[in-house]
Amino acid sequence: TVPLVVLENVKVVKIRTDGPPPGKPAPDNADTAKAALARLDRYKKDFSPQTLARLQQELALVYAAKDVTVSPLFGGYDPDGTLKADYTQYLPRGHYAKNSQLRGYFRAMMYLGRNGWPLSQPSGLSDALLVMVMTASPGPDGKPLAASWRRLMDVTGFFAGLPDNIAYPGLRDFTVRVLGKDSLSPADAVNQDVRSKLAASLNELPAPRILADILVSPQIPVTTKSQHLAHIRSFHLFGQRFSPDAWIFSRLTAGQEKTELRLPSMPTGLFVPAALGNKPARDLVAAFLAQPGQAFTPEQVEAFLGRLDATAAQLAEMPESDWYASLASGWLHVLSTLKSAYGQGWPGYMQSPPFPAKQIESVLGSYTELKHATILYAKPNYAEFGSGEEEGTPPPVPKGFVEPNPDFWNALLRLVDTAKAGFAHYKILLPEVEEEGRLDRFRKQVAFYAALADKELTNTPIGEEDYETLRLANLSEMASPFEPVVIEPDQCQSALTVDVHTDSVTGRVLYEGTAEPYVMLALVGNEASPRLVVGTAFNHYEFTRPLAEGRLTDQAWRAAVYARQPKLPAKNDWYKVLLVK
Repeated sequence: TVPLVVLENVKVVKIRTDGPPPGKPAPDNADTAKAALARLDRYKKDFSPQTLARLQQELALVYAAKDVTVSPLFGGYDPDGTLKADYTQYLPRGHYAKNSQLRGYFRAMMYLGRNGWPLSQPSGLSDALLVMVMTASPGPDGKPLAASWRRLMDVTGFFAGLPDNIAYPGLRDFTVRVLGKDSLSPADAVNQDVRSKLAASLNELPAPRILADILVSPQIPVTTKSQHLAHIRSFHLFGQRFSPDAWIFSRLTAGQEKTELRLPSMPTGLFVPAALGNKPARDLVAAFLAQPGQAFTPEQVEAFLGRLDATAAQLAEMPESDWYASLASGWLHVLSTLKSAYGQGWPGYMQSPPFPAKQIESVLGSYTELKHATILYAKPNYAEFGSGEEEGTPPPVPKGFVEPNPDFWNALLRLVDTAKAGFAHYKILLPEVEEEGRLDRFRKQVAFYAALADKELTNTPIGEEDYETLRLANLSEMASPFEPVVIEPDQCQSALTVDVHTDSVTGRVLYEGTAEPYVMLALVGNEASPRLVVGTAFNHYEFTRPLAEGRLTDQAWRAAVYARQPKLPAKNDWYKVLLVK
């Protein structure tokens, strides 16, 4: 009922196909807590006064999005009060803050993703079975609700990956295997004998691999993370997704639980490129742990690096097909190609001391956009500037440059092919949109860059036509919306931020952010043509803020970035070699 009310508590906007709406759109502030509680009234006849009161409390907490406390509803499955619900997660962020429909979708899916039925508790197991029975039941159209569930999970899984908790197919297969029957009735779900049989075999179900909850218990210091994960094994209707980077953080951080070696409670984004094989990032991780804020001893640093190397080895063994099982993990695999090991035969600027820092900034800047998981800015409008003057001797064609990293370009081509195949398989785009061929044109551009990179590495002559194609290339088409829209000024701003880790020990949140792009200059000299080339590069920040201040949104971050006097955190030390003062 909570996510249902949240989804209904929005302003419905019809999509126009005849061009942008005239004038500036009216403010969309329909999704208030007061309006949500009023919508809940239509369902009050279905609940006891006590349950209705808990529903009201839950909705108030969701819309306030500022407390860490026991859930009025799901807290009933945890008699010890060990599990705290982090309601700050319900603050709509990124693309989902734009209007009430997106904010409603964000809150509802976050609620369904974070809240589950704990299978170790008898009441949690019974309710999970009841939800499973309902999912297998016919919907209003006579078809099983599981068909709609699978459609949504397939499409979102293609983008974001598989759930890290037990979902409908896993629970159903488990019950069939243990009970020897294909279906259950509601009476079976609450039957003591059925429950006992399933409870005795719960260890056959996989435990989650990522800890995404706040646990408060005197048993924490004597219990390992794997034991915690096994204890909170639960069934989720739309569980949050597993991602390699979250697994990296989970493997390399710890709160106050029992561990074999010391692990930090607050990580750094450097853990991700380091675990993906970037040696300069690994060296910076060692320096991060030795700094006063962490104060790891040399022996503790060495032990941590051993765990980091073991994590990297596991990722290196991951089949390429697993990386490309979703666009999110595929994107991460593309970033893993930027490892900074360039010696003789590569362009001089790629062998220079600042280049490893530039690669790390590229990885973490793009990783920030990956975690942000959306395109935030639209295609700018511009026109070709021509001249009617009498033609003279044409100037030489400007010789641009493509960073010659064949591994990167080939991995990106694979990701584009994965995206195209997935869009067709899941019928994500309308036929007329697919026939337009936007993704096909992008693939041709990437293939063109890959071919240029090969020519640059082998010092093969590049014709003026190729240089002109490079000069005129326009990548902004991939960021332009399919429907006509009114472009707001902040949609032309590329800065964004995302929270990637919550440290419940210190009560702080780790953020990755990007600000206004840098201008990067590089001296290149292929074809015996020394020249200075210029391009844009990521401007990445990593910083922490108190959880008590609430989650940071793009709007608040951009206000700081684009202020007349920007109010930004200190630039991370590992980038100082890049900056010209």
